[in-house]
Amino acid sequence: MSSINNSYEYYQSNQGLLSMLNKSKSGNPLINQLIANNEMEYQQKMEKYGLGTGNTNNKYKNVETSANNLEDALVNLGKDELYTSESGKEYDNTQLIKTINNYVTAYNSTITSLVNCGGSLKNIFSTELNEAFKNKTEAFSNIGITMSKDGKLSVDQEKLKAANPSDVKSIFNTESDYYKSIMSSTSSMDAIINKALAMKSGTYNSSGLINRVL
Repeated sequence: MSSINNSYEYYQSNQGLLSMLNKSKSGNPLINQLIANNEMEYQQKMEKYGLGTGNTNNKYKNVETSANNLEDALVNLGKDELYTSESGKEYDNTQLIKTINNYVTAYNSTITSLVNCGGSLKNIFSTELNEAFKNKTEAFSNIGITMSKDGKLSVDQEKLKAANPSDVKSIFNTESDYYKSIMSSTSSMDAIINKALAMKSGTYNSSGLINRVL
């Protein structure tokens, strides 16, 4: 994931330095060309990652939305009250089952968005999500959740209904390796997409300012 972050930081640093120098030189044509070349190189790298900066490329917006929904769904699964009964009442797993199904839907939507986006963004994050699951394959299987060849999750509803809530919590509690791994991935997706969106919505000019292009 550092390759995408580093590309942005390198671009931002170069543009900032060139713009500052150009300002002191009152708009040197050579520096203007260097700034334009730097912009083009950055756009080409982002295209490689599946993060095009063109106005018509909205695929990474879908990744951002999906990643945010996945993170929200995971946060809900990390809540302790989901696994305990109200005082004096028998435990009802209805809400737990609904929350898990919501998570699976959000997860699969994220996979779809990554596949549609393509590039290194898809390769890196699909691999991260896949590996996080595989590290807990047996635990997931015990509660009725499996992964298909396309990387999406499916739920055996009967097996899920019969699952012990403590087994579910062992996977999704906020201190679990799985929870931390998925949160790290969704946070990285969000940060990277926001950087790409920032580049899509503006560009540096010779005075070191960002002009809106939308």
